[in-house]
Amino acid sequence: MQIQTLVLGDFSANCYIVTDAQGVTAVIDPGAPAPELFQAVADRNVRYIILTHGHFDHIMGVAELKKRTGAAVCIGEKDAPMLSDPVLSLARINSGYRQTPIIADRLLHDGDVLADFADGLQVMETPGHTPGGVCYLAGNILFTGDTLFCRTVGRTDFPGGSMADLIRSVDRLQALPGDYIIYPGHNRATTMEAERQHNRYIRKKNAYLNSQS
Repeated sequence: MQIQTLVLGDFSANCYIVTDAQGVTAVIDPGAPAPELFQAVADRNVRYIILTHGHFDHIMGVAELKKRTGAAVCIGEKDAPMLSDPVLSLARINSGYRQTPIIADRLLHDGDVLADFADGLQVMETPGHTPGGVCYLAGNILFTGDTLFCRTVGRTDFPGGSMADLIRSVDRLQALPGDYIIYPGHNRATTMEAERQHNRYIRKKNAYLNSQS
């Protein structure tokens, strides 16, 4: 599996162009309709546009990318309304781009698998940053969006956010057996083992969850 990282938009969101051994490509979180994105996929078989959540800084390139490639847009069901509502996506108050409404082709749920991509890309529902946030697992690779970052976790002060839900989601990720390369929605990549050792939200999760019960 080949992974190319582009940092797009005013909020420096990571977009991942992922191509499997069969030459099928998925674009994860195209956050802006940037020329470098379209140049990078010009000669690829882009079959999927896969979203970790529906905030504007991760979706603003979706409409144009779908227009150019015909790829299927996939998003967690609870975040799907954000694709057509600039208030829900926060685009109206944050973005210099005008959001083009779009309808998802596939609504994702926990345990779903994109069986024809990367030998099976598994969906994990990870609410907290948004109600319908999801992560994607492929072998020892984990795309975490704004759920889990290097040494921290995503914000929960936006509408629909929940720190308790986010901590439970992060706990679920860190409980996966073995080590994983983590590709987050912003900033640099990390590993699960490094986060188990150094991420304060993982280290203090039990105390936090007990305080919320």
